[in-house]
Amino acid sequence: MTVLRRSHRVQSAPDSKGKVETELGIAGVQRETLFDQPGLMCIRRGFNGGLHYFIANRGDQAIDSWLPLAVDAKSVVILDPLTGNAGVAAAYVTRSQTHCHLQLAPGQSLILRALTDHPAYGAAWNYWDAVGDAVPLTGQWQVKFLRGGPKLPAPFATDRLASWTEIGDTNAQSFAGTAAYSLRFDAPSSEPRFQAARPGPLKQEPRTYLLDLGRVCQSARVRLNGRELGTLFTPPFQVVLNELKPKDNLLEVEVTNVSANRIRDLDRRGVEWKTFNDINFVNLDYKPFDASNWPLTDSGLLGPVTMARGM
Repeated sequence: MTVLRRSHRVQSAPDSKGKVETELGIAGVQRETLFDQPGLMCIRRGFNGGLHYFIANRGDQAIDSWLPLAVDAKSVVILDPLTGNAGVAAAYVTRSQTHCHLQLAPGQSLILRALTDHPAYGAAWNYWDAVGDAVPLTGQWQVKFLRGGPKLPAPFATDRLASWTEIGDTNAQSFAGTAAYSLRFDAPSSEPRFQAARPGPLKQEPRTYLLDLGRVCQSARVRLNGRELGTLFTPPFQVVLNELKPKDNLLEVEVTNVSANRIRDLDRRGVEWKTFNDINFVNLDYKPFDASNWPLTDSGLLGPVTMARGM
């Protein structure tokens, strides 16, 4: 890596990470101390008026803390690339470092826009503030296979979520496609919150819940009481619920798996499927590709599915 600033040239030494950091400091390149947080990864890019950060939590623990950015920013805007949500972050500056409050679940990523020439105006970023522990959603799940192949497995009911390859249906072990999971449940019991209305009597404040699907193999389309909540294709498989009925809510999750089990089945049965023109379809060792010995790949909604109440 080579960094140029005026006439100063920095070159990496083959076995001296500390020397590289020292030389980068001399060149005016500030080290991002947020890398000291286990599991955090970051890419930083400058633009006219500030810095862009792409921050990902590659660890297995959730992060909910004030993280330092090596920039003196007047404001920081948070953008969620999966949902399109955006808002002005809670932040403060000490010693030319901006400290930003970030919440990142394992696998989650966010984009930060640190503005150095002007403050940002607009809605504040919505932070999740849980009240109590998450509650598992229990009951009997109804599972129906909607589309895919080679054959649709038979529908089934279960009170224990697991890979659909484990249900004992050979068609499910070779299936690639989409299955619909549905569950009826009541809202977690809790005391209602009230807020003062001026003038007039107290009115009940709407509750907010965080639905966590747990492990999903591999993407999920979520509906609650017939209303679309979004499509999730990477962790965290979570959605915020603002309209939950006290009784008899209907949760529907359409899960689509990858095609690994279908490919495995085709090769086990000797079906010719690699029909490509002008290409040699080989494995990593440049030998004929064969998936017949692949282990079964987990598929479906594995959970646990939980719900937490927020403020």
